[in-house]
Amino acid sequence: MTLGEGEPTIPETKQIAEGWRGYENAAFRFRLLYPEELSVREYTESGNAMSATFEDPQTGEGFQIYVTPYGETQITKEHFQLDIPSGVMKEPTDVIIGGVQGTMFFSKNSIMGDTREVWFINNGFLYEVVTYKQLDAWLGTVMQTWKFL
Repeated sequence: MTLGEGEPTIPETKQIAEGWRGYENAAFRFRLLYPEELSVREYTESGNAMSATFEDPQTGEGFQIYVTPYGETQITKEHFQLDIPSGVMKEPTDVIIGGVQGTMFFSKNSIMGDTREVWFINNGFLYEVVTYKQLDAWLGTVMQTWKFL
């Protein structure tokens, strides 16, 4: 997983249901449920952005959420190229996340290799969620719990 700038903070999370914990980020206006075995770390990124990693300390598997202020209503080709230098977007599929339309696709990067990504825009923020390609179905279960605040 790629990490943000500086030292991470460990957000407070709550046990929600058997096997699940709740994560909420008031500043970026969302919450979700995630498997309780994952450790969560938040990182401050440049440009008033943040990233949060949800990672199993035993296996290193998990997912990352990157959120940045974004003034557009659609993701521009230029922004995509900036965030995905490989330019790879395979099998793009329209999805609904927390009532908002987004795009789910396969990609690749130099750190993680083949990835599954979900990108969407809401209330002036661009959300980019990434995991390893083989965790595609697992990430889908997590993303079904996403709610905007």
